[in-house]
Amino acid sequence: MEVVLLAHITFNRIGSASGGGGFNSQRQVRFSVEVTSTDQKVIRELVIEIAEANGEAMGALNGLRYEQNYGEKLVLNIQGPSTLYSTAYAQCCIIHALKANGQYFELQVVDDREVKPFVSSRQAT
Repeated sequence: MEVVLLAHITFNRIGSASGGGGFNSQRQVRFSVEVTSTDQKVIRELVIEIAEANGEAMGALNGLRYEQNYGEKLVLNIQGPSTLYSTAYAQCCIIHALKANGQYFELQVVDDREVKPFVSSRQAT
């Protein structure tokens, strides 16, 4: 077992940056991939790599940029050559996960703001 960083990436419109006919070529797909860094440059390059491996034309995402977001997700967007989209190109959420036997289990911080920790001296060790 090991703790890893897992990026959940949702592509809202793969194919739209290539300019091959507007809305006809877009589709939504989701990927999860282990990452070693939360650096925005690294995540952007990963998003481009996945998109190109799934139908986006090479170089079509050169203008992909981050948009300001007020949630926990990273939002990346690009507009088509002749189309303005209201939906972001991709969203990425990075979580800590426990990896065991090829499966991932999400880890969450325990909310202990109003909890007083106690260690029992009576428990058998």
